[in-house]
Amino acid sequence: MLRVTGLQRERGLRGPLLFLLLFLALGGSIIGAVRIGSVPIPVSEVFGILKDQLFLGGRKLASGRWEMPHFQIIWNIRLPRVLFGIFCGAGLAACGAAMQALVRNPIADPYILGISSGASAGAAWALLMPFPFFPGQYQTAMAAFAGAMLSACTVYFMAKMAGGGRLQPVTLLLSGTAVNAVMSAVTSFLIFLAKSPESIAAVYNWQMGSLAAAQWNTLLLPSVGTTVGIAVFTLCGTRFNLLMMGDDDAAAMGLRVRGFRALMFLVCSVLVASLVSVTGVIGFVGLVAPHVVRLLSNTSDCRTVIPLSALLGGVYLVWADALARSVFGAAELPLGIITASIGAPFFLYLMIRRGGHNG
Repeated sequence: MLRVTGLQRERGLRGPLLFLLLFLALGGSIIGAVRIGSVPIPVSEVFGILKDQLFLGGRKLASGRWEMPHFQIIWNIRLPRVLFGIFCGAGLAACGAAMQALVRNPIADPYILGISSGASAGAAWALLMPFPFFPGQYQTAMAAFAGAMLSACTVYFMAKMAGGGRLQPVTLLLSGTAVNAVMSAVTSFLIFLAKSPESIAAVYNWQMGSLAAAQWNTLLLPSVGTTVGIAVFTLCGTRFNLLMMGDDDAAAMGLRVRGFRALMFLVCSVLVASLVSVTGVIGFVGLVAPHVVRLLSNTSDCRTVIPLSALLGGVYLVWADALARSVFGAAELPLGIITASIGAPFFLYLMIRRGGHNG
């Protein structure tokens, strides 16, 4: 009895302890990643400039203590990029954790289920063939949202039809693969129709994923979308837990399954669109982070897994981006290459593991 109580107490402490460690890691990642780049900057100078700007109103900078080139690099170039990496990684990871609960499939994430590809196709349409109704960044975001919603609805209804009215892991994966292929073909067709070499090059680079477009004026939409999305997912954690028990059991417990699932798919689509419209396609973050969190926390409670996944996703993407912009010196490696290099083998491992358990 005492042993069981001790185990329960240990499991109960894992979540808060992991939250504290990841929160500290996130703070350290901001300082560490800001100093990395083609121009290395000492940690003391990074910390000093950030402290001066955030807490002292720039008084020391005004007195000439900090070199202006380093201030420009830290405050106007690297810090917005690092913060955007945090929001992007957190949003994709939280979205992946939510989708895995929504469809009761541990290999679900926005990239694998085609939502990212749909958002990418919509954003590519706006970039190559601009609409007259919405200006600038918001035009791309609206088009990305339309593409993400179209992909999410298509995958959902295809999987239900193929599964005889129920969501089956295999049919969901196959539907996501099919929609992924179609949306990638749409993007390629749009590139074929485009006439501007500059626009075509921009879309090609954008498809491989990058945080290079991050600036203070582009940070608002992703930060608001990510914050609201994570808050909604976390507050609905109990409902996600019910849904993981099965549709029939969840309905018996009072959950309106269809309405809740549709609403959460909508939130996922909005969140993914707000990120993809700026970063391009960055895959597998929503697959890797939730699984690592479940392994470390030893729990599947969505009230714990979703916020912890957001923290881990932010840390993960910040350091992946730091690697992308430092490994080849001045030349920047597309971020999507790094996340795919880590995520694709992890995805294959999960597939093999599930196959072994089913066998």
